Amino acid sequence: MTTALWLLAATAVVVFLVWRLRRANHTLDTILREERERPPVPLNTDDEPHEVGRHRRDP
Repeated sequence: MTTALWLLAATAVVVFLVWRLRRANHTLDTILREERERPPVPLNTDDEPHEVGRHRRDP
């Protein structure tokens, strides 16, 4: 009887771990798919330096 309970407990733990791993894999697949579908970040092609604060015009 004790052996059957240990086997049942071990089976329950394995089933739980497999369920959690499959769920984590699905979540990871969703995140990676959304990252692939995201449009690329536009690169700044402006070569002029940007300053914060007041801008002075040189005469």
